[in-house]
Order: sequence, then structure tokens, then C-alpha cells
Amino acid sequence: MTRVLLYNHSGCENRGCEAIVRSTSALLRAAGVSDIRLCSNQQPYDAGLKLEDVDRVLPSVISPYSMRRLINSVGFRLGMPREHEVARRYAPVIGAGRNSSLCLSVGGDTYCYNPQEHMRVINGRLKRAGVPLVLWGTSVDPERLTEEMVSDLRAYDLIVARESITAAALREKGLRVLRWRDPAFSLQPLTVPLPEGWRGDNTIGLNISPLVLDKMGSREEGIRLFEAFIRHVLETTDACVALFSHVTWAHDDDRTVVNALKAAFSDEERVITLPETLGAREIKGCIARMSLVVTARTHASIAAYSTAVPALVIGYSVKARGIARDLYGREEGHLLESRTLTLPRLEEAFDALIGRKSEERAYLQERLPEYLEDREGAMKAVLALTAGGGQ
Repeated sequence: MTRVLLYNHSGCENRGCEAIVRSTSALLRAAGVSDIRLCSNQQPYDAGLKLEDVDRVLPSVISPYSMRRLINSVGFRLGMPREHEVARRYAPVIGAGRNSSLCLSVGGDTYCYNPQEHMRVINGRLKRAGVPLVLWGTSVDPERLTEEMVSDLRAYDLIVARESITAAALREKGLRVLRWRDPAFSLQPLTVPLPEGWRGDNTIGLNISPLVLDKMGSREEGIRLFEAFIRHVLETTDACVALFSHVTWAHDDDRTVVNALKAAFSDEERVITLPETLGAREIKGCIARMSLVVTARTHASIAAYSTAVPALVIGYSVKARGIARDLYGREEGHLLESRTLTLPRLEEAFDALIGRKSEERAYLQERLPEYLEDREGAMKAVLALTAGGGQ
């Protein structure tokens, strides 16, 4: 029996993470994988979602109330090596991985930032057990690609990059890399009832994250900028603006921005909100019925692109730049850098997208079949690794 473990998953309160898990597990199932397991940092929440193609949802770390956690804490205070402490904390992942044919690290953004100690420890234990490892659908900022990070990345038998900037940077370091689009492009949308005030195909989606506001320098100034932008939309179009969240983690919650913007337009019937309880497939179903989307979250833009809905991305990462470049051949007109965002730039880019939205939709409809094709054989290469180990 082929058993594949999806690990390094932060939890489905990030709808992008949910989209990756749902789409990846569906791809694996369609390819004939019989047993798919998921280790999650939010195991109770994710287990309640009924992830159709995931056979079992396991915790990533030991319970804070378990005897093992107590022993680990005491051992650390008595001088236990740091690596052993981390390995004990992530014992559920390591145990599940050792009993798998293949392990896919599905945290696409993991190496966008700093080296990850826990991944180095987990991967080291799994490598010693002879389990093949794949870094799946990843993006890595070339400017952060230190020798320490490259050393960590060498633990993977295969890296599948979701855009060309990452693929080129990793290949330069001699790593085994294939490029294929983000798995969430194949996530199947679900149709749900639309909120009151929705204007047919004349609804514009707006998603702004606290992370983007922080990169702009000030959350308060950022909120004021987007309030002014919404007024611009209302004054220059007859469209409805649908505010929506895509991440609801306590430490990074889009709802704080949605609520602030909605409060500023509490008497405006053309400013509405999507229910905060919607999952990745339901949000994608709503996005598919929008005329265009302005979004900070990359996976909200992926939901738009993959349903041929024009999107303007407020970008802050290599993944947003790379995906726009690979889809369109350029970033200009499709992505605005959050650190240098101004109201005039945002309004100008939005107005231009409004003017060409029909052409943009037609372009995406024509481009998508080729873009979605697995030209480098990434999935075939991933599954070929299952012959090398596990049970």
C-alpha cells in the first residue's frame, strides 16, 4: 500500500493552506495513492472539515498536557540537547513519516523567511529512516537563500517550485528542482448562496491582510488608504464591493481589516461582506462569480486566476511576483508592491484593469490549459519516489 504523508501544514484557518491540502490530496488520489494522511498544527479544526481525500488527520506536535510533553520539558531543563527536544515535540510527525512511503512538505511559504529549525530536525530524522522527502509547491526568496537554508533544502529528494523565480534560484544552487503551478489552481470551487447586495457579475472582491498593512508601515494609514480606494470604486463604477477574509488565524486575521473597512461604510449598501465561515472552496466559488478581484492573499488571486477572473495583487512575496510573471510574462499591470503602495498607484492600476477586464478574462481562458499542464512531469517524479521506501 502506498501511504503519503502531508506535513508542515499550519492549519486550514489559512484558506490558502486548506486549498493546497485539498487540491494536493485530490491529485494524489487521482494518481492512485491509496492512503493519504495529514499532520496539522490545527488538528482538531482540520479534522472537523471533512477533507474528502485525506484518510486521517494527525497532530503535528505532542499535546501540551501529555506526559511526554512534561518529560520533554524536564529533560530540556536537565540539559537535553536542543535537537532532541525539538524531535520529541514533533514526535507525531516523525512517527507518521517513518510509517509512510513518501512525505510531502506542503508548507509552500516555509522557506520564504528564515531557516526553520523544526524542519531541519524532522527531515533529518526522516532521512535517516530512509523515507523520500518532497518539498511541494514551494516559493523561496532568492535574497534569503543563505548557505544554511541551502543545506536544509538538500534534505529533500525533490523540490517542486510553483513559479520560475524560485526554480531558477534553487537550480543555481545545484538542487533537484521541477517547476509546476501551485496545486491550488486545481481546487474545485463550490457554489454557495451569495450575500444580500451582490450585483450579479458586477461585484468586485477586496481582500486585504494585516500583513500587507504592516509592510505598508502603518495599519491605521493602510486602512485609510483602502477606505479611500473603496470610495473611488463606488464613485467611478456602479459595482458592489465584497470584502472577504482568507486567513482567520488569531495572529494574522483578515477579519480585523474586513471589520474596520465595513464599519467605515456601514450605511453603504454597495459594500458587503462574505461570511467569515466560508472555506477555501466556497470562497473560490464566490470569487468565480466576481467581475474582478483586488487581493493581498496570493491564494485568493490563485482562486481568481484559475476561474478566469482578472485580479490585481497587492504583493509582498516572491510567490506573487513569480506567479504573475509566469502567467502573463510580466508583473506590471497585475501586481503592486505593498511597501511602495500609494492611493494614486492603486487607483491607476484598478482603473486600467477595469478597462481591460474583458480582454483579461479571455486571455486567462486561453492561457490556463497550457499553464496547468505538468510539462516537467512533477507529479510523475513525485510518485516515482514511493518505490524507494516506506510501507
